This record gives sequence, C-alpha cells and structure tokens, in this order.
Amino acid sequence: MKKVLIFLILINFAFSKIVDVDIRSNSFSADKKNNIMHFAGQVSMVKGLDTLVCDDLTVFLKDENNETIAYKYIAVGNVTFTVKKPETLIIGSGDKVIYEVEKQKYTIIGNGYLEDTANHRIIKGDKIYVDQLSGKTKIEGKQNKPVEFKFKMKSN
Repeated sequence: MKKVLIFLILINFAFSKIVDVDIRSNSFSADKKNNIMHFAGQVSMVKGLDTLVCDDLTVFLKDENNETIAYKYIAVGNVTFTVKKPETLIIGSGDKVIYEVEKQKYTIIGNGYLEDTANHRIIKGDKIYVDQLSGKTKIEGKQNKPVEFKFKMKSN
C-alpha cells in the first residue's frame, strides 16, 4: 500500500505553479458573474511541461489577493493527460477527470488509468480518488471490470 501512496502522490497536474497556460479549443465561453470558463471541442491545454487533452474543459476561478486563480478543473470526454516530474512522467486517462487545486484532490471517473513510467506502476479502475494532502487513495472497479494494480518488485 505504501508503494501505491508514493505513486499517487507523484500524480500532479502542476496546476498550482505559476507558469504560462495555453488552452486551445473549438469554442470558448465565460461566465464572469460565476467565474467560470468553458472550453469545448478538441480541447488541448499545455501548462509548463504538462498536457491535458479532452472534449470539454470547465475551469472554475476565484479572486484571491487581487489575482484570479483557478481552484477547480473538470475535464470530460476522452481525457488524457501527462505530468512531467523530475524523476518520472505520469500518464493518465479517463472519461472524466476532476482536479481540486487547493484540496489537492483528483478524481478520475470511468476507465481510469494512471501510469508512472519511471517506476513501471500502473493503476486501472472505474473510479480513482487521490487525496494528496491526507495521502489517502481509493480505487473502485466494476463487477465486470475489477481494479488493477501492476508494479515491479524484486524477488528473493
């Protein structure tokens, strides 16, 4: 279980860093009153070395210390992402991915997949919940599709 927690702590979109963000999509709309931005159709986002591709992206914003910051991202439809860390590359996908920035909580819903390429760890499940602050992780499968966890281990 310790290896699972270490692996999942590495998972980070790095949305909390101050770097340029480039989002492209077929359409964009904003609701200034509710501080919501919506991108639809062939959405691609690049933030530093991290990427996110999906059909639909909603970004929830708030004003804090005279700055507008994103506090939540919801990506829907054919979601894939990569997160570059100094020691590894995290690859993930799912039908829906929710990232709560301040809470450092990730939820991958539907066909969840996470891979730590350097450490050869793979997690698959219908729902994957990661709480980086508490270090807790929960992975749920379906009746016909159980949870999978693959990793390499030295054998004596």
